[in-house]
Amino acid sequence: MQICSKVGVETSLDAARTSARATSATDKLSCFGNCLLVVFCVFGLEAQDHVGKPVPTYVTGDECLFCHRVKVADTWQQNPHARTIWPNEKGEEFVGSKLARPLRRAGYGKFDILEADKKTWNKDKFANRCAGCHTTAVDPATKAFSTTALDCYTCHGVADPNHTKDTALMRFSSKYPKNALEIVSVCGSCHLRGGKSRSSGLPYPNNFVPGDDLFHDFEVDLSQVDNDRHVFTNVRDVLKNGATITCISCHTIHADSSAKHRRVLTGAICQDCHNAEGPKSVVKKHEVHSTLCEY
Repeated sequence: MQICSKVGVETSLDAARTSARATSATDKLSCFGNCLLVVFCVFGLEAQDHVGKPVPTYVTGDECLFCHRVKVADTWQQNPHARTIWPNEKGEEFVGSKLARPLRRAGYGKFDILEADKKTWNKDKFANRCAGCHTTAVDPATKAFSTTALDCYTCHGVADPNHTKDTALMRFSSKYPKNALEIVSVCGSCHLRGGKSRSSGLPYPNNFVPGDDLFHDFEVDLSQVDNDRHVFTNVRDVLKNGATITCISCHTIHADSSAKHRRVLTGAICQDCHNAEGPKSVVKKHEVHSTLCEY
């Protein structure tokens, strides 16, 4: 077991899980206790790091859905995360929803993308700009992806083979300890558009695997307010203020429902979209534009 000499805490992710279990039993923590928890989580995530390394062996979504064929498989094909690359009725493939761009296969794990002029096929743009967030398991050396769209591995990481006996071993299961830094690292790996990998220079993380500390290699200016402001605000609150509100506090990933989102407006982050007073259904107008995604 490795020990961090600077703060005297265990640095393994298992230790972070143990700490999370212990601290979740207490609702009232002192400021000092909260600070220790935040430091502990940060150091816990640094225990694993896949930057620039080969893609690890992982269980594919097809294998996952064999057991999770109810409540996951029956809605997955309609989930936006499953449609980051999507086919039309002719079998032609596209990337994006707001401004769908045609793709064509160019070998294993490769796509050419049609430019906005609708005439020119670009052989490099998809690999250099799109692959990291629209496909699964991009090889750092070749930029070839393993699967189109997002597989279970993208968010859940490498599955512990014993999770069938203890679901607390499976990242983001109902029994898995909630770790705010871990959650925003996973969501932010795609939704923090405008950042870049320090090691590769690409606008997406260099072989990020859930459980890694995204911000060890992914550089992003969290002071941005016009680019996906809701996401940037939330990540900034977690990293700098130790906030525990995260994306999944409001968004239900495996259900076509906004029930959690409608419960109550309880924090300042809610007012990014909602007004402080009046009906919840009345939201502030805000359009998201992305130079990276060209819309």
